[in-house]
Amino acid sequence: MGIHILIKTALVYFFILIVLKIMGKREIGQLSLFDFVILLMIADVAVMGIDNEEIPFYFFLLAITILAVIQKTLSFVLLKIPGLRDFFDGKESVIIIDGKVNIKEMRKQNYNFNDLVVQLRLKNIRSLSEVRYLILETNGEISVFKYDEFNNTPSVNIKSKTNDTTATKQLTNQTSDKDIYPFPIILSGKVCKDNIKLLNISEKWIIKKIKEKGYEEINDIYYATYEDGDLFILEVYKF
Repeated sequence: MGIHILIKTALVYFFILIVLKIMGKREIGQLSLFDFVILLMIADVAVMGIDNEEIPFYFFLLAITILAVIQKTLSFVLLKIPGLRDFFDGKESVIIIDGKVNIKEMRKQNYNFNDLVVQLRLKNIRSLSEVRYLILETNGEISVFKYDEFNNTPSVNIKSKTNDTTATKQLTNQTSDKDIYPFPIILSGKVCKDNIKLLNISEKWIIKKIKEKGYEEINDIYYATYEDGDLFILEVYKF
């Protein structure tokens, strides 16, 4: 009985290693809620397969394979349908904009200042006064851009914003184009409406810019950001 468990454990280890390799590096480096659920179920099925002596072992390996297929299929579908991807993976949230705290977004994400301060300490940032932009990513981690990373360093005054109109005025009036964090405005052929509203730019402006750069439709663009008052479009190799 004992030797069977040892053999099963070794087989499950190598089998899951292969499955994760097929599922892709994203499973290891960037766990979203969707990824976490899949890995949690794989772990549970693996443990049941090792302990269970009544059900044939290959049924559990088959169950793990099915989970991997579900993950791979959904990943492909989510790549094609950004709206569905937002539902499964969530969207990043702008928590600090040009030194002003987005209280409305923090409440929406159930994110408090204790969470914020702890995350900043883990990134060796002593105070919120050092932070110019802070993004809460879909995997729960934060991306921080400090004042000293920009050319112009304005006086720091952390305030709370209460509505999107105030945020837009703060961002466009108090920050030069060269200092604005490069917000994504096109992802997978879709306009990021929240970001263009934040930047106070229109879809007409985006369409004008992409035509100037030799593109016909927004659908033709995989990734574009607003940088230095212009539109940066990431070129893609087409094999």
